[in-house]
Amino acid sequence: MRSNQNYKQPHQRKHKNSPIPLNKRIMEVLRRNRKAPVRLKELAVLAKVGPKERKEFDQLIAQYKAKGVIVQERNAVGLAENMKTVKAKIVSVQERFGFARPLEENATKEDDIFLPGREMLGAMPGDIVLVRLSKDNKGKTEGRVIEILEEVQESFSAVLFSDRGRFYVQPDKYVRIPIEVWERDRNGAKAGDKVLATIGKRGEGHFSHRAKILQSFGTADSAANCCEAVLANYHARLNFDAQTQAEAEKIAAKGIHPSELMERLDLTGYNIFTIDGADTKDIDDAISLEKVGDVWELGVHIADVSYYVKPGTALDNEAYARGTSIYYADQVLPMLPKELSNGICSLNPDEVRLTFSALLTINEEGDLIGYRFAKSYIRSRVKGVYKEINAILDGTADEEIQAKYQELLPEIYQMRELAAVLHKRRFERGSMNIESSESKFLIENGRVVNILPRERGESERFIEEFMLMANQAAASVAMNEELPFVYRVHDDPPLAKVSALKELLTQVGIDPSPLSDEVTAKEMSDILESVRGSRLEQLINNQLLRSMAKAVYSSDNTGHFGLVLDNYAHFTSPIRRYPDLIIHRILSAHIGGSPRKVIDKRFGNYVSSAALHCSECEQNAVNIERDCEDCYKAEYMAAHLEEVFEGVISSVQSYGFYVELPNTVEGLVHVSELPFGDYILEETMELVEQLSNTRYKIGQKVLVKAVSVDVSAGEIDFVLVDESGAQLE
Repeated sequence: MRSNQNYKQPHQRKHKNSPIPLNKRIMEVLRRNRKAPVRLKELAVLAKVGPKERKEFDQLIAQYKAKGVIVQERNAVGLAENMKTVKAKIVSVQERFGFARPLEENATKEDDIFLPGREMLGAMPGDIVLVRLSKDNKGKTEGRVIEILEEVQESFSAVLFSDRGRFYVQPDKYVRIPIEVWERDRNGAKAGDKVLATIGKRGEGHFSHRAKILQSFGTADSAANCCEAVLANYHARLNFDAQTQAEAEKIAAKGIHPSELMERLDLTGYNIFTIDGADTKDIDDAISLEKVGDVWELGVHIADVSYYVKPGTALDNEAYARGTSIYYADQVLPMLPKELSNGICSLNPDEVRLTFSALLTINEEGDLIGYRFAKSYIRSRVKGVYKEINAILDGTADEEIQAKYQELLPEIYQMRELAAVLHKRRFERGSMNIESSESKFLIENGRVVNILPRERGESERFIEEFMLMANQAAASVAMNEELPFVYRVHDDPPLAKVSALKELLTQVGIDPSPLSDEVTAKEMSDILESVRGSRLEQLINNQLLRSMAKAVYSSDNTGHFGLVLDNYAHFTSPIRRYPDLIIHRILSAHIGGSPRKVIDKRFGNYVSSAALHCSECEQNAVNIERDCEDCYKAEYMAAHLEEVFEGVISSVQSYGFYVELPNTVEGLVHVSELPFGDYILEETMELVEQLSNTRYKIGQKVLVKAVSVDVSAGEIDFVLVDESGAQLE
């Protein structure tokens, strides 16, 4: 009988570990397979992984993934450099698709990657994902989410509704899919309520997620309720804690010690006054002006918040966390408690106030030829109001207004003269004279009763010119003295946006050839001036704004494109902007005699992170203001359904076009609501009906009426009508 002790079955050989290190074998296999990822089982075979190497193999794969050397797609891996992958943040989820924005500095909406819904792995806005790029059948770039790197448990505002006995939330704007809410997670909210929700349970896809209600704000047809949800969604800080409030009250009660005045420049004998809106309570700035020979001596006197708000205090920590005051509709969330913002810091009339003065010397050509900064104190002669001073300047002021400003009339007319010189000089160097379209809301009993475009008269413009000069001077000090600083910078427009702008100009009949590839502010300004006073002015103004990069705060001074300035910062509003408070502290240390080494040690590492934080706070405030105002606009139009308005087409898409009314309200005319036909968006950015050749293009006047609104989402639907109000068929 034959023993089988040493018998080997055919093809069953004992596996010996390769003398080549396992990490090199893995990388060699992946380098040979550049075109497609390799299944993990196949990789183990090709890399000749022995039984004793299996644990090391798993560890190496995990390490390479963590370092970004390889990318795993389902059960296969490949070298990251060969997989055409990009890290991105999910910014939008629609019913059948979504968008992700690359995690690159300065990435904008134009850089967003289209994601088919089936390729998103259920990723939600805020999630950090790894996207593999490819081309669709039309050659356009799209992506597929191959891994969710970081799940972000973000809250979102939504409307709760019920359907067939089940509850769902319909999120606003960035997530347009209904998400079911289990009964135990409804938290007492009722159908029709505006709510704040989060994803309580993640499924494998969007429609298997389950939401959880965090808070209810009442019925969703109220803009006020919707704004409360917006504030909660953006984590706005609504109240000041007890310690912060106590510090503010103590400062206000203490007042100004006489010894402090002895250390400062006494400017109470000068004709200094403020100019603001009639309802303004947090008054940052006051002005004075004197013509001396052939030069102007302009004083820009700013509330010395840095004297009261000291680093490391609860008050300062809270101001930093907020970063800025938030203004929306007729409301304000202040950066500082009212005891400071409306009280001891505010430059109220007939009150001695501590100030940080920029004393500027300007020649007859409008050039800044000298400046100095000084700690001072003032007593404002009067609380000037834009509307009243505009009435004086245009000759419509009544006797009461004339009497109020009688002592200041010489200064007011000199300010008009200087502002004209400054504006002319700024325009000559190529600065852009672009105005944002702002809305003024009239609200009674919590509901909006009227919306008007916010007007800008002469006095608004000359205050703007004076603040620009002070801000320029502050930044110049920092550059000349090589101080650590927070600058206000504005990059050149992205090339993609310039190309899109040229297409738009062509579409509305404007020659785009004056815009070079390396476009200048002067070229863009000239385009706007060419349509000044025409029906296209507001449209082109808005499109130029959209084509530009966002201005941000930075510790690196890269200049300001829009203002055509090498040096610029924000110095003039420390009551409502934290960056201004930072540079007040830096300049205070400088003029107080602190050596540069001491200033560098105190602020050198701080300004970079502070600038980034303040930019984020500013963008957060912009989002809140926009979302809240959209809700109020929708609420206003809900009371004006079926009324006929004349508007201008402001943008054209494949699914319809948007119409802007003179009161700044904008709504969508969906393609399904247009007269029957086959509509195609042509390269000229015109929506064209193929048989009749009816065309809809940007800048075209149309008659519309609102037929439906969604207050919660801030959305308005228009239809085209004739003069009688009948919908066009």
